[in-house]
Amino acid sequence: MVLKIRSKKAQAWSLDVVVAIVIFMAGVIILYVYAINYVNQGGQQLDDLLYQGNTAAELLLGDDELGLVSNGKINQDKLNDFYASDYKLKKMRLGVKDDFYFILQNLEVNGTLVGYAGLMNSTAVKNSIKVSRFSVYKNKPIKFQIYVWRN
Repeated sequence: MVLKIRSKKAQAWSLDVVVAIVIFMAGVIILYVYAINYVNQGGQQLDDLLYQGNTAAELLLGDDELGLVSNGKINQDKLNDFYASDYKLKKMRLGVKDDFYFILQNLEVNGTLVGYAGLMNSTAVKNSIKVSRFSVYKNKPIKFQIYVWRN
């Protein structure tokens, strides 16, 4: 009579499959957790920039001491004073932690046309936002745009 010897190769193979599935699932879970946290972090940074931009726009277009507006129009004297002041002081007074600049159509300071007021970003930036408002400058309706950006 011939005796058959049973092989246990199938049991070892099934153990390999179980280990592979566990490793694969752990990788998927780690990737999922990382992706969720990465998206939330980027969203928080943009929300922070947007908050700073909206706050700065409201303050600059306000009719108070810090604002550039008098009687519903952008006041040229206030604009000249703001442009001449120190950039770090501007940031502190506006409550902006990151860098910013604003653009007005035909922006004129002390009789000279300038393109912007603030610190223009000269390199590629990670995050930036633009907040637009409408105002009156030189008796014409204009678009006021403030950019807040972070490297």
